[in-house]
Amino acid sequence: MKTIINKHALWILLTSIAALFCFSCDDAGVTTDENQFCITAKLSDWIPGNKILYANMNSAASGMYRAAECPVDGLGNFNLCLPSLSDTTLYSSDSIFYSGCTGGNVIFNPPDVKGTQIYNFRVRNGDTIVGAVDCNNFTRYDSLKAGDFEVMFIYVNKNVTVSGYKVCAQDTLMFNGSAKLGWNKVIKHYTRVSSNSKTKLYDMNEPPGAVWEYHGD
Repeated sequence: MKTIINKHALWILLTSIAALFCFSCDDAGVTTDENQFCITAKLSDWIPGNKILYANMNSAASGMYRAAECPVDGLGNFNLCLPSLSDTTLYSSDSIFYSGCTGGNVIFNPPDVKGTQIYNFRVRNGDTIVGAVDCNNFTRYDSLKAGDFEVMFIYVNKNVTVSGYKVCAQDTLMFNGSAKLGWNKVIKHYTRVSSNSKTKLYDMNEPPGAVWEYHGD
């Protein structure tokens, strides 16, 4: 009986420790080691089935590719671990968030930083894409408004700070934050929304209210 109790106590201890390495949409990300960054969360509106969640990423060397994938359990729980990336696949600083924009000035310090971002999250059943996943504080049925925000994930090859703004067509992009070598969670805030233009602020400050949501096809 004593052996059984000890094993049960050990299982509880290990489970508690493992829980410390998970984060939801509202938490900061956790790297399990210098080469791995895992997103652990639960999808709302999940439809159970034999499905795989994966992340699409743009590469400067080869275009879009599937960077990482993981199963989703019957309750919508997943643990997606992103890999470290080679500099040859990364974009120069002015192409991490924008490209071809005119007007304004964004300062990357250091200026030679390279990086990329997760382009989107998709769900497949076999080779068939059956849905999409996002993390934000609004639904696809809502009209976008000031105060809405989206959660993004970027990779940079060195510690960097970013400040300034860019004008892209009718939209204004503002930057104010710091990222560490490896994967980082970045928040895109919609600070102004009109019928034909938006102001978007990129920083590291996540308000409460974001949800990981599954959109089935």
